[in-house]
Amino acid sequence: MGPWLVDVTDRSEFESCLTGGAFVPTDASVMVVRGDEALIRLFIPNALDAAKLDPRRVVVWVKDQGLLSDSEHRGFFGEGDSVVAAVIGGKGIAGGWVTRDRVQVEDAAFAFDEAEEVRG
Repeated sequence: MGPWLVDVTDRSEFESCLTGGAFVPTDASVMVVRGDEALIRLFIPNALDAAKLDPRRVVVWVKDQGLLSDSEHRGFFGEGDSVVAAVIGGKGIAGGWVTRDRVQVEDAAFAFDEAEEVRG
């Protein structure tokens, strides 16, 4: 079981997490959490608790948002900064989101569930 948290520090590591690499199985649901502010640090344990509900769930923490391309920012998180985490399901498509006002364990679990329904 696990690891459920991958703290990415470079672009190649991030890409590996999305495509199934050493840290992430290819059939995993990947929650990408962006940023490194106080709210994010409070949310990470909740995201991990939600990930532990299924061994194919992984949390990828991207503290340096510069590691994400503009299209990834838009595709995963939309416009603005209200979305703090996006769950990437099959085909690299975001299917579940966590917003600043909903960062509890059940919110993270719901985001995983939504993306897994999209994945099929």
